[in-house]
Amino acid sequence: MEKTMISHIITPKEKPLLFEERWPIMQPTVSKLVRQDCVSRAEWQDLFGEVHRVCLWDERSPDKMYKALQEEIMTFIREAQIRVLQHQDEQALLNAYISEWTRFWTQCSYLPMPFVQLEACLLGKTTSNPQRKQPVQESMVKKLMLDSWNKSIFSSIKQKLQDAAMHLVYKERCNEQFDSNLVIGVRESYVNLCSNACDQLQIYRDHFEKAYIDFTRSFYLQQAGSYLAENGMQEYMKYADAKLKEEEQRASKYLEPGPEKPHICRDVNYG
Repeated sequence: MEKTMISHIITPKEKPLLFEERWPIMQPTVSKLVRQDCVSRAEWQDLFGEVHRVCLWDERSPDKMYKALQEEIMTFIREAQIRVLQHQDEQALLNAYISEWTRFWTQCSYLPMPFVQLEACLLGKTTSNPQRKQPVQESMVKKLMLDSWNKSIFSSIKQKLQDAAMHLVYKERCNEQFDSNLVIGVRESYVNLCSNACDQLQIYRDHFEKAYIDFTRSFYLQQAGSYLAENGMQEYMKYADAKLKEEEQRASKYLEPGPEKPHICRDVNYG
């Protein structure tokens, strides 16, 4: 009723607030935000206003805006994937992925802000001044960003990431030097990538943690038997005790802390 009354008093020049007419104005700022380019205060404030007005005026705009936003996000992710896959060396691949993910993860905190009204409309709320009572991780736009990254670049190269990270851990077990922050960075990306507010560690646990335990088990199944055969039981017990302590320290560095962290010495059979 309110829209109908307003439409009678607005002149044709004032009326065009349709999505198709306003998105070309919003899109450059959205693109800058996704790419972490510099956005002026005026552009930032104007985006809030445009989203708010269009969502309230054009009842079909929320779905259209959500799809346009999804495409903008996917365009950036496809570009990021090309940049990452240019690297064949495992350390260069990890460095590139962590760099791209860190940029994207930072923007997951900023991009949803101007789209509060969009989220309110998609959730069926009618208030023109929605209050963000939900935690940040439950933002529909943030979930869209995380799910898009998960289903595209992460799904296509997660095996490469895991294998590269586990190979670096293997090097450490063999007393070779490498940048441990690469493994930590991969782990953190697995944790932050999950959009499941009820189980934030789901992706990390199903992939990174499982791979870590499997690779650790495989390593010691190969090492323990030969060490026992060559050095006898007494020396083997000393070896096993030293390795148990070493792996506990390594697990504290590379596995996610918390009450659900696996007991690496329990989960890995050294004999």
